[in-house]
Amino acid sequence: MSDFDDYYENALEKDIYSPPNFFAYFNMPYDVPFVPTPEVVVRRMLQLANVKRDEVVYDLGCGDGRIVIMAAREFGAQAACIEIRKDLYEQTLRRVKDLGLEDRVRVIYGNFFEENLSEADVVTMYLLTSVNERIRPKLERELKPSTRVVSHDFEVPGWKPLIVEDLYEEWRSHKIYLYKIPGLEIPIPVDGLEEKLRNAQLNEKYLEILELIDGNRSIEEISNKTQLTIRSVRNIVNELMKQGLIKEVRVIK
Repeated sequence: MSDFDDYYENALEKDIYSPPNFFAYFNMPYDVPFVPTPEVVVRRMLQLANVKRDEVVYDLGCGDGRIVIMAAREFGAQAACIEIRKDLYEQTLRRVKDLGLEDRVRVIYGNFFEENLSEADVVTMYLLTSVNERIRPKLERELKPSTRVVSHDFEVPGWKPLIVEDLYEEWRSHKIYLYKIPGLEIPIPVDGLEEKLRNAQLNEKYLEILELIDGNRSIEEISNKTQLTIRSVRNIVNELMKQGLIKEVRVIK
């Protein structure tokens, strides 16, 4: 952590005001000041999280919207960001509209502690270690197994990162922490599946997925074997459940 980050983390946690005019709103009721993440760092965060087309990226704190905008424009993701400051929310909303990204980016005015994050495939954060610690139980409770969480500069206490990368940009260095929510989602086929398949009309992709479902393989394993995203496999499994071919998805955390 740089001296800059250390100073402001300590200042926020101890309720000490920063020097006048540095953050004009520093004494307002926000947990984290707005400090933009350089675009080179944003891009690397999304690369390390291996964001794929049509995956869902949630950014906790919109800032000026650069993370969700890049996720949508460069990575083809569906993205959502949550911002408690109305001025930043409105700024991001305008940028999204100006860029014609309303169909790919959703801007939410609210508190990310109160929003449901369960649809996320990737969560990005530039908060503080203390805030990361506070939100960790929510992430563990709501996020599905294999969801990636990537944090700029501040670690998540109690989690072991898959990757910690240092990135040097202009006047200071940055740290990127990549985490993955542990656990397994195991689809369980129904009894007498072969008999049921005789009357089912499935396309080739659905059949390919069904052949890999044996009550032991996880959705992530099936994703790796088929080169489909975890989200895509999950959606196919849900459709197979509706058709009565999958009994349940057993979640092991």
